[in-house]
Amino acid sequence: MRNVRSAGLAAIAALVTLAVAGCAPKVTAAVPAPLATEEPVVRTDATPTPTATPAAARTATALPAAAFKATPTPTPSGEATMDAAANAAAAAKKAAADKKTAGDRIAPANTDPRCGYGTVMCVSKAARKLYFMKDGQIVTTVDVRFGKESDPERRTREGNFLVFRKEVQWTSNLYGSEMPYAMFFSGGQAVHFSSDFAARGYNGNSHGCVNVRDKAALAAIFDQVEVGSTRVVVY
Repeated sequence: MRNVRSAGLAAIAALVTLAVAGCAPKVTAAVPAPLATEEPVVRTDATPTPTATPAAARTATALPAAAFKATPTPTPSGEATMDAAANAAAAAKKAAADKKTAGDRIAPANTDPRCGYGTVMCVSKAARKLYFMKDGQIVTTVDVRFGKESDPERRTREGNFLVFRKEVQWTSNLYGSEMPYAMFFSGGQAVHFSSDFAARGYNGNSHGCVNVRDKAALAAIFDQVEVGSTRVVVY
C-alpha cells in the first residue's frame, strides 16, 4: 500500500514539473556590458560606411566663359591653319573695337597707323623690327627677319591679322624646324623664335614666318599675347 502511494505521488510531481516547464518563459542570458575602463574593440578589417555628401557640396563650380581657352593640339598633316577670310574679318572687327575704345591716336614713327590702338605686334619689313605695342605705346622692340620676298610661297604676308593660336613649343610639320613661342597669325605663318636667326643673323631667311632673334624678349611678349584678341600688323 505504501509503495502504491509513493508511485502516485511521484507521478503527480512529474506532471507538475512538466506543466511548469512548458509555461515558463525562455530566459536568454544577458551579455554583461563592458566596464567603463575597457577599450572599445575596433575591427581593422571593417569597411567604413561612406559618409553622405551634402547636395550643395556636390555641385560643380562653374567657371565663367571667359576662363575657358582652347588648348590647340598639333595637326599631323600641316601647320596651324585658319581660314584667311575669317581671320581678316575677325582682325578688322577687333581693330574697329580697339579704335573706338582708344579714340584717335597717332602711331609712333616707323609704325603703321593700324598699330595705334589695342594690343598689337607691329611688324615693319623696312625696319626689320617687331614693335610690341599697347594703346599706341611701344612696349618692346625686337629684331626680326622674314621669308624670301622673291618667292611667293615663302613671302611673309602683309596685312592686319589676328593671333588665332599660340604654342610654347612647336615643330614645323612641313619643314621639321623648331618654332618656340609660336604665335600663328596667317595660315602656317607665325611669329616665333629662331635659333638659326640667333646664330646666323640676316644671312638666312624664314619659310614665311616672322623670325625673332631675342628668345627672352619674345617669351615676355608671348605671355602678354592673347589668342583672339592680339593683332599682328605686317607692313
